[in-house]
This record gives sequence, structure tokens and C-alpha cells, in this order.
Amino acid sequence: MQPDYQKYFCILIVALLCSCNQPEKKTESKNENIYLLSLKKDSTLKYAKRFSISENKYCKLIYLFGNSNITDTTAIYIILKDSTLQIQPSHKTFIFKSGCKKIASLSSIYTTMLCDLNEIEHISAIENIDYYNNKSVLYKFQKGLLQELVKSPELNVEKTIILKPDIIFSFGMGNPSKDMNEKISQAQIPYVIAVDHLEQSPLARSEWIKFFGAFVNKSILADSLFNEIEQNYLELKLLASSAKSLPSVFSEIKFGEIWYVPGGKSFAATFYNDAHANYIWKDNTQTGSLHLSFEEVYNKAKDADFWLNMALVKTKKELLSLETRYSEFKSFQTGNLYNNIKTSNANGYSDYWETGILYPNRVLRDLIVIFHPELKSRLSNELYYYKKLE
Repeated sequence: MQPDYQKYFCILIVALLCSCNQPEKKTESKNENIYLLSLKKDSTLKYAKRFSISENKYCKLIYLFGNSNITDTTAIYIILKDSTLQIQPSHKTFIFKSGCKKIASLSSIYTTMLCDLNEIEHISAIENIDYYNNKSVLYKFQKGLLQELVKSPELNVEKTIILKPDIIFSFGMGNPSKDMNEKISQAQIPYVIAVDHLEQSPLARSEWIKFFGAFVNKSILADSLFNEIEQNYLELKLLASSAKSLPSVFSEIKFGEIWYVPGGKSFAATFYNDAHANYIWKDNTQTGSLHLSFEEVYNKAKDADFWLNMALVKTKKELLSLETRYSEFKSFQTGNLYNNIKTSNANGYSDYWETGILYPNRVLRDLIVIFHPELKSRLSNELYYYKKLE
């Protein structure tokens, strides 16, 4: 059960105001308290477990759950609907004015969501243009209207402070004290941590468009976009369940001596299950990656029907150049090798990682076409993200 947020905020704000010891502001204190009363929780959130939204006529509150216990609130973002309102922030609370207009988006996933919310004109900075396939982003960058803030592994703090965006959307683990850059905090640049990667299902990650929509005053559009994605995904899942075959599948390649494969309760494993395929590690209970040796993977996956997601590999020959023993897998011998690289930019980065998170219905459709040829008559043969290795 999630905490009583309304009660929490009333206590928090009263404590903050009492600590000021300024009698002349008692009326203002009472008003600030009122701003956080009568909050109504957004009941439309169905899948995402790492954030929730509540609002009243004064503000919208977004609660972030970044710890292993998803009922632990690690940050609270208060978006004021009236820019004249004044609420004091605290250790875990961050205050924003409605409709952020100068955005730094430090992930191509977040940028995709913002672009589909018609916010491209308000995106002033991204992490690294090398990751992008999005034509609108590339065009804006070529015109000199978009800055890169993470060209190297570290955030360019000086460049960020000079830009001074209204808001920074950044990847993190949910703990603001560890995720946020201290110098950026000192410069009082609003910093928002997204933990969509901690979600365990494709629809849960896609639903994060509602998180971003709240900050740019596009909640209605975000709901509409997600509802369409959800409907199509569920229709495809139902179609897949009617398939007569249940092909086995595994994925990834080894790096060095380690082969990282998705755990049985992971985001990727959910895709395979929804596509009516038998994921080799489906009985595993981990949500993250399993760290296995070549021999461990070979012993379990050597007779699997399909092999997917081989990093940036484009051909069977290239795959063998990395490890000659790959030829011993049944899927290699039968030619059932598919990689999510159909649309990639000049730097080798696939559109799959840029838009596939928001549009899991496109990924699921590809998987159904790959796994179930008998259903192709009800779907287009054209793959969106995947390409068969020749």
C-alpha cells in the first residue's frame, strides 16, 4: 500500500513553515497548506509501478519510487498550475512551474516521448547526437538549435549551467542525493530523475509518456497516445496466443568471457512471453541480466529455434568472426537469426532503442511475424525493427 501522500505533505509543509519563525507569514502558511489539500490520484495509470500522479486545482504532484521497495518515495515533483503560487521545496520535493519550455533531455527515449508530445521546439539540449535517428532532432541539431551535454561519459556541467534549462530529464536509480550532479543542484537548475528502466513490462515503460506529459502540460495527449499503443499491444498479444507453435528463443552474444542474458522476469522476457514464445530462461526469477559463460548458454540454448538481439552484428559472417563456436547453435544452422538493427544511423545505433520503448506494440508485432509464420496473413510481413542475418 502506498503512503498517504496528502497527509505527508500537510505535515511536511507545516513543519517547513513553522521552522521559519516569521509570524508575519502565518496567513501565507495557511494558504500554502491549502495548495496541497484535496489531491486526487490519477487512476488511469495501469502498468507503471515506479511513479504515480495526484493533483488538485492548484498543482500536480508526481511521486517517484526508485528504491527496491516500490512503495518508498524517493522524490516528489510538484508542478504548480499557477506561476504566482509559492511553495517551499524540501529535501525530497522539487517545485516546477507548469509547462517547462526549455528542456534538456538526456536520453533518446525521453526525447522520443517529448517529440511525440509535440515538444520538439522546447528541447534545447540532448545527451549525444550520435545516438539519434529522429529526423526532427537531427535537423534541429544541424541548424545549431540543439546542444549536446553528454558527448563524453560525464555531463558537461559548465555547458549545462550556461544553457540554464528550465528542466533536465536524466537517467538515474531514483535517489536524488546520488543521481543529481552537485554543481547542477547548486546552480538551482531543476533536475528530474527517470527510472523507467526499472519497470518490468513493455507497457509499463511505455506508460512513462504520462510522466513526461505532466511536466509539459500534455497529460491529455499522453493519455491518448498511450491508450492507442496499449490497445494495439493487447490485440497483438491476443493474436499471438492463438498461435499453434511455441518456438524456443534466446538472445544476446557474449562480451569477453561473459554472456549477459535477460532474467526470466525481465522486460525482454515479457516480450517473448507475450509473443507466445518459449524463452529459455523463463523460469528464472531475476528481473535484471544473468551473467553466464559460453558453456552455460550453449548447454541450455544450443537447440533453441530462434536467436535474437546480437548487439550491432549485421551478418552471419560477422557473428562468426566474434566466436566460431556460434556456428554450433541450431538457430545459426537453420538461419533463424534476427537482430534489431533494421534502421540504424551511421554510428550503428538502432531506432529500436530510441522508439521501441514507447512503442512496444511495434516490437511485439515484429516478434509475432518472426516466431509465427502461420499468422503472417493477419499481419504485414514487413518488419519494423528486426532484420534477418544473412
